[in-house]
Amino acid sequence: MANMKWQKRLMSLVLAGCMSVSVLATAAMAADVPAQDGQGTTVETAVDCAAGAHAWDAGKVTVEPTETTTGIKVYTCKICGETKTVRLPKLTTKPVSEIFTDVPAASWYVPYVQYVYSYGLMDGTSATTFAPKSPLTRAMVAQILYAQAYKPEVTGESVFSDVTNSDSWYYDAVIWASQNKVVAGYPDGTFQPKGNVTREELAMMLYAREGKPKVSDWSLKAFADADKVQGWAKDAIVWANQVGIIYGSADNGELYLNPQGNATRAEAATMLSKYLSLKDWAD
Repeated sequence: MANMKWQKRLMSLVLAGCMSVSVLATAAMAADVPAQDGQGTTVETAVDCAAGAHAWDAGKVTVEPTETTTGIKVYTCKICGETKTVRLPKLTTKPVSEIFTDVPAASWYVPYVQYVYSYGLMDGTSATTFAPKSPLTRAMVAQILYAQAYKPEVTGESVFSDVTNSDSWYYDAVIWASQNKVVAGYPDGTFQPKGNVTREELAMMLYAREGKPKVSDWSLKAFADADKVQGWAKDAIVWANQVGIIYGSADNGELYLNPQGNATRAEAATMLSKYLSLKDWAD
């Protein structure tokens, strides 16, 4: 009798073990077999990473930086295979205050000029000058943002009546910026590449480059000249203020945006540096 109970117990254990193996095998097969819909049709599935949840590898340098040129490094997500490309700074370790005679070491804009120079976004106006107080042209901004996008190949022709010479140094940059809705022209069909860019125009270009994200109803009443911001630039100025790109300047206890004032090269370097610091763009 005891022997029969022992045999029944052994048989139960064997059956339980077989069921466990079957469940495990089924799970393993399900992991390897493509999913199917209710009609038995194979459905392609892809591994995806939630926003910000990528597991990047150590990266691979595809373009080595030199003392005069920046480099490129590509990272690959170990989960989904997505890649991201970042810029490597020039190998030079010399401070810009020692490169440019018009950039004093104590100037407020030194770290920003250092950033844009090290990452190849802005060069000097000569081998020894940066001209921090000089204005920046609209063509220069288009070229800077085009360089930040790794200068992709462009096709098509310019839509602006005053950007027609394909040999112009800014021709590809303006076409790229126009096609990607980073810049817009004037009602008369011109781009005015040699025109000085204003602070609100520069804010608008950066805002457009970011895809014009929705902004909250943030009042600009903190600024004494908020009413000087033109309607088409308001969202851009609000966004730039919200994310810390524009803070305004103080004068007699009041804060001013100076939206229609020309953006100097030092101010442009500052706004570009702050904008790019928000992005996973450089190592």
